[in-house]
Amino acid sequence: MATQPFPYRAIVLGSILSVLVALYSSYAGLKIGGVYWPMVTTAVVSLAIVRLLGGKDKHETNVMQTAASTGGLLAAGVIFTIPALYLLGLPVSQMDILLVSLCGGLLGLLFVYPLREKMVVKDNLPYADGSAAAEIIKAGDSGGKKSSVLVGAFSLGAAFAIVRDVLALFPSYFNLESLKISAAKLFSFGSSISLIPFAGGYLIGFRFTLAWFIGAVASYFFIIPYTISSGMMPDKLAVMVGITKPLGTGIVIGAAIAYFITAGIPVFLKTAAHYADVKHHRKAGAALLALVVLITYAFNLSLPVALLAVIGAFFMAYVGARITGEMNVDPMEIFAMVVLLAAKYLFGFTALHLVLVAAVVCIAAGIAGDAMQDFKTGHLLGTKPEHQLAAEIAGVVSASLVMGLLMHSFAQVGFGTLDFPAPQAMAVKEVVSAKGMPSFLLLGIALGAVATYFLHRWKKGEIGAAPVAFGIGLYVPIELSVPLFIGGVASYFVSRAKKTEFWRLVAGGVIAGEGIVGAILVLAAAAKFFGV
Repeated sequence: MATQPFPYRAIVLGSILSVLVALYSSYAGLKIGGVYWPMVTTAVVSLAIVRLLGGKDKHETNVMQTAASTGGLLAAGVIFTIPALYLLGLPVSQMDILLVSLCGGLLGLLFVYPLREKMVVKDNLPYADGSAAAEIIKAGDSGGKKSSVLVGAFSLGAAFAIVRDVLALFPSYFNLESLKISAAKLFSFGSSISLIPFAGGYLIGFRFTLAWFIGAVASYFFIIPYTISSGMMPDKLAVMVGITKPLGTGIVIGAAIAYFITAGIPVFLKTAAHYADVKHHRKAGAALLALVVLITYAFNLSLPVALLAVIGAFFMAYVGARITGEMNVDPMEIFAMVVLLAAKYLFGFTALHLVLVAAVVCIAAGIAGDAMQDFKTGHLLGTKPEHQLAAEIAGVVSASLVMGLLMHSFAQVGFGTLDFPAPQAMAVKEVVSAKGMPSFLLLGIALGAVATYFLHRWKKGEIGAAPVAFGIGLYVPIELSVPLFIGGVASYFVSRAKKTEFWRLVAGGVIAGEGIVGAILVLAAAAKFFGV
């Protein structure tokens, strides 16, 4: 490792890729309410670029993919929280979003880097996607087979978006009510036609898409028709606003609290003492102090608010890194919700500050999981961790620069709509705007907490976060839940047939293709709207 030259080229190219990954992850994540680990996709892309430039160095490839993958999880932290500000009608500038992204991303790296030796090397946690990326880079791409699959899938997704949005060769919405199907009279099945939910459901997996779908079925085929037929409420919209949305949000909140208590706190206590053994205390302390000052003055916060954001980021980055290693899932939105609740009910912060604190924590937890996946790849390949850390920082900075523009542009389409359901941000908005505790919200909290506790005890954490997916399924459009579930079912059968890597590349490529073209078209439309 001592002979590895500093990979300037890889970091520059990886930073550009990080922007592209943030672009399609934001677009796709707002559609499906989730962002998948991008390491496998970025590993193949980085491998192809290094070969194209005449290189063969596995470390250069790894550093490039390290920087590139960062954009995906940073985007996830932003889209899970910041759209709540637009939904609440609160003013937020591109500079605000830039600073939130930088603070959350750098805090996540600051808190998680000291854990690399403990979690990746000594404990040898699996970090499944990081390990898969390492295998891809080790094996190379003989004959360009992996690259060809990815390019083909990307082209399919991009072509689909062009046919739908530019050529308009089929309608944007397909309404089953026009076919006079009796079951469809309960709701409009008019989803924005997209391949992303199918591919996203495949990558999310069967367990969570099943829980999501069960929530949707319970809402649309039981709660809504029963409430209307019994005369309790006049129509579907009234039921969704008065029952399914607060009930689903409550389940998400209750599940978040129970999951954090049953899985998060024990994980933190298990190895948190490792921080005391890490060197460079002074440098880390100086960086932390600088970030606290930045958060305090950049957002005009009080010192207690800034400290809560930093403490929350520290705690949740640690837990996110550990759970990612053990289960390959980073429940970052859950961590943000826990801190959001503490900030609101213990300290009484304003709505704007509540969302900003939640965003910093969510981004920190996401970046922590992403970084540890990448450090696992680097450990298996023997890449210098200092080079990877530099790549992570570069990826955070480059992706942060575009997140404000993306959010402002996507807001013109509308959050909380069929195009961009943004279910996590909808839950954040409901918590922030709630003036009391509605009965269905309280019922949901109780149900979510109890279900999560017993599922965690039963499966030892394997499906402990499933009630979150069920709660989201209750209040997002069923038009999203159906294709997600179809993708999840496909994932189940593909895994049994042991064709996982091929179809994973296909799904990742489709999302990237449709996501990038779709996002570019949104940006172009927004440019006209803003008079650019």
